[in-house]
Formats: sequence, structure tokens, C-alpha cells
Amino acid sequence: MADDAEENEEDLPYSQKPNWKDIVPVPQDDGPQPLACIRYPPGFEEVHSYFRAIQQKGEMSERALHLSADVIEHNSANYTAWYYRRRCLKELSSDLNAELDFANKWARDCPKNYQVWYHRRWLVMEMAEDMKKKAASPEEAAAAVQKLAEDEMEYHNDVMMVNDDWKNYNGWSHRHFIVQKFGQWKNEMKFVEDLLVDDIRNNSGWNHKHTVIRHTCWPPTDEVRNREITYTLEQLRKCANNESAWNYLSAFFGEGDGKKPWDSAPAVEEFCDGVVSLAPDREGQCRFALEVLARIHEAKGEINQAEQRYMTLKETDKIRVKYWEWRVALLNDRSKAEVPVDGSAAQAPGKGKGGY
Repeated sequence: MADDAEENEEDLPYSQKPNWKDIVPVPQDDGPQPLACIRYPPGFEEVHSYFRAIQQKGEMSERALHLSADVIEHNSANYTAWYYRRRCLKELSSDLNAELDFANKWARDCPKNYQVWYHRRWLVMEMAEDMKKKAASPEEAAAAVQKLAEDEMEYHNDVMMVNDDWKNYNGWSHRHFIVQKFGQWKNEMKFVEDLLVDDIRNNSGWNHKHTVIRHTCWPPTDEVRNREITYTLEQLRKCANNESAWNYLSAFFGEGDGKKPWDSAPAVEEFCDGVVSLAPDREGQCRFALEVLARIHEAKGEINQAEQRYMTLKETDKIRVKYWEWRVALLNDRSKAEVPVDGSAAQAPGKGKGGY
């Protein structure tokens, strides 16, 4: 009978619940002359009025925790409700495993809700710290935390698969967090390459592949670099206009730590020449291959050839005409700066061939 009474009370409005009689709800204040009055769904205004009252009191209790769940039910993107819920969980030393179950539903139902994923990250970190404190030895703690991280990775897979969305930014950011925080890099390369088999244009997958490389073997050895270049060219043979793959390729060339000059990989130039030559006409040439060829010409010091590529890009990629004009102007400025007044072929200080 007691359980039935509790269930019946759950269905009552807050104004009729016995254990909420001491709370005076605080209604929303839109000012004396609101520009637009929002028509909220049934129960929304009451729940938020009681939540405002609880916040003003600073009450951290089981009923406040329960109320935060009702607020989230009405608006799962309510940052304040999630934040207040975390404060209650911390203050009450609540069962975080139960809270993880609560968060499971929301991530599946609202996979693009940032607040849900942030809440899960907080939970995982709190649970990991708790495991370390309760473990009998460092080895036992490490094993428990490892299992927690692996379970979270599986959960991420499940959410992305259930929603059939492998381009969900918030989901990916959660995976990045778990992988980096708990060192779960071992199987990530295989994981992401399997994803790219299913969808070669998955920009999030290519981005994650780059993240794995940057955190596991950067600066890359020649073996790693050659492997990744070969892999990317193989994928581009399947889909030459895949911008994600071209962007990934560019991460290994140019200036900066771990990068090499654009003319350091003959296979890339050969591939680009082949892609451009297959175009039925000038306007149909692949703009990504053209840009890479321009960069290679620059690296070789072949200024005229580089300029010709950029001029072609002005025709094939009209939406970026101003950018290509800027590249040509920059190319000419650098060319002039490296040629002395007497016309000799001396190079600017500190610049090797194509070193800009």
C-alpha cells in the first residue's frame, strides 16, 4: 500500500505533494511588458517555478535531485538543471552507477545534447576517482578504471549505432575525451578505419584518424608517414573529390613540427597528375589535386607552374576566386623578395629551395 501511495504521489502536481508544502514556488518573471509570452506545455511552468525556489534556498536534497530530473524531462538542454543535479549528487554521495543509468537514456534519446555528454564525462571522472580510493591496490584500481573506460567506449559505439549517426560532434568529443583521459589508443586506428570502409566521406572519422596519429606517433616516422600517405591515396582512388581525405593528406606536408615539404613524396604528385589528366575538360579538374600540385610546384621553386595551377583554380573553383588571387599575389611577392636587383639567382636568407 505504501508503494501505491508513493506512485500516486508521483503523478500529483507539485502543489499537491505533501512533502513540497513548505516550498513557495517562484514564477518566471518576464517583466511588466513582455515582448512575447511563451505558451509552455502542461506542467512546465510549475516544475520550473519549484526549481527556482529550490535554487534560491540552495537546497541539496533527494527531493531536489528528483526535481532536477523533472526539469530535465521538460527540457533536456537546461544547463542549470544538469549542473544543480551534479551538485546534489556530490553533496548526497549518491550512487553514481544509478546516475549513469539515468544518463544512458538521455544520450540515446538526445545524442546531440551537449549537456548530456558533459554530464557523463563528469560521472565517469567521479567514478574513476572513487574506484581509485576504494581499490585494495594500485593494480586493482587500474583494472577497474580500465574496465570503466572500455565500457564507456562501448556505450559510445552503441549510441552512435542506435542513432545511425557517425558524424555527431558531441558523441565524438566524448570519445576523444575518454580515449585521451584513459589512454585508450590501442584499437582506435582499426576502429576508425573500419568506419571509413562504411563511409569514406565521414569527416569525423578522418578527423579522429588524425587525432590518433597526433597522440600516438607524432612526429611520425618515415614508416608511419608512408603508410598513411599510401592509405589516403588508396581511398582517394575510390573517391577523388573527397575533401576529408585531402585535408588528412595535407596534415603531413608543409611547415611545422613533423611535416615535410610538399615535393618530398613523388607518389602524391604522380597521383594528382593522374587525377587532373582524367578530367573531361578544364573546368572539371579536381580542385584538391590542383591545389596540391600548386603547392608541390611552390616547394620545387617552380613559380610559373604554380601560378598556372592557381589560375586554373580560379576557373574551376569560382567561389574561392579571391583566395586563389591572394595565393598568386603571395607567390609573386615571395618571388620578387628572393630575386636581387642585379637579377642573380640568390635566395632569401634561411630559405632553401621551395622553403616557404
